Amino acid sequence: MSKKNTDPIVKLLSILCPMIYFASYLTRKNYGIVMEAVISAEGVTNAQAGLVETLALISYGAGQIISGILGDKFKPQNVILCGLSATTVCNLLMPFAPNMTFRAAIWFINGFAQSMLWPPLVRIMAAYMDKQAYDDTCVNTNVAGISGTIFLYLTSSLVWLKFFGETGWKYTFFSSALICLVILTVWMLGFKRIGKKGTAAQNSAVGGKADTAGKPKLSVKLLLGSGFLFIALAIIMQGMLRDGVTDWVPTFIRNTFQIASEHSILMAVILPIIGVVSLKVIGFINRKFVKDEVKAAGSTFIVALACCVFLALFYDKNQWVTLGVSALVVGCMHAINFFLICIVPARFEKYGLVSTMSGIINSLTYVGSAAALYGFGAISDKWGWNACVTSWVVIASLGMALCFIGVKPWRRFRRADV
Repeated sequence: MSKKNTDPIVKLLSILCPMIYFASYLTRKNYGIVMEAVISAEGVTNAQAGLVETLALISYGAGQIISGILGDKFKPQNVILCGLSATTVCNLLMPFAPNMTFRAAIWFINGFAQSMLWPPLVRIMAAYMDKQAYDDTCVNTNVAGISGTIFLYLTSSLVWLKFFGETGWKYTFFSSALICLVILTVWMLGFKRIGKKGTAAQNSAVGGKADTAGKPKLSVKLLLGSGFLFIALAIIMQGMLRDGVTDWVPTFIRNTFQIASEHSILMAVILPIIGVVSLKVIGFINRKFVKDEVKAAGSTFIVALACCVFLALFYDKNQWVTLGVSALVVGCMHAINFFLICIVPARFEKYGLVSTMSGIINSLTYVGSAAALYGFGAISDKWGWNACVTSWVVIASLGMALCFIGVKPWRRFRRADV
């Protein structure tokens, strides 16, 4: 990536982009975090509650591809504006839904609205920033998203569920919508300022269609020869463990050790905290040592596999050890997410397809997430948590193998992309 920006614009975007992802996580992750409270209050099964999130993840994953294309053809800042507006409305409606069917419909729409955020955001960052600024902002943007998750865990358990009991989960949606509305306003004002500061050439980077004149074409043969298929499957495995473990750990802990919902949700805040730490560490490691993002992802899967094996053998011995090791699994997945979802799409800038490829790649994450959200709930209902944790071992093993198979062809593709 070459630098296409002036420093004041980069500094402003380095604030605006993390804010958008903070709002995104607030209005997307909140259902998963209060899902255990919904199960307790509404008397539904794990699979029924998980189906709401699964449908949202399906629309989110499919929408990534559509929004990725839109982000390359239209002003990406306006695509983000539409998505953030729609998700605010969905969050305001969620507490008023009379049953799980209506909640599933609202959250399905919310999933598509959320899909309009990340691919256009990647295009904006790639258009304005050099490699170092891009990598640093990607790390900070992902940290901001996870920080939104931490905020949700703390406010849901220490405020809304504690003081409002069974109906407390509804206030999580109200507060998320309110904060999202504030960030939406800041985003509009921020881009108005960028429009005034930027030159005509800089504005063209986010002014409509991507400039593909003179760019080489990305053929299907070249893409398949790059090992992208193996990377794509590894991304699905990453999505299964990242979101599946994150969303089911509160229920997993509560069922295994028989503790209250608000306590299990509060305990689970360690997952995003470890995620923030892991991203900061990975950001440093990436700058200093990483030369191949796919090989780095495969190595990280090895650590996750060891943690999953430990859980399969000892998950019911101690709630804090179980929670800590689960957090390490999620932390590893955030690191892999950085390598495969943030860095890999930027390799397609020379083809003018950053947003499109980002949408395709990110959609794969949520293919895995959707399968895990419903699948882990169904497995735990039918065979228990031991079988569910064993499935994590299998998933981590597959992810590791797929990454290492894809290392050589991806390396050849990158060399051709200089």
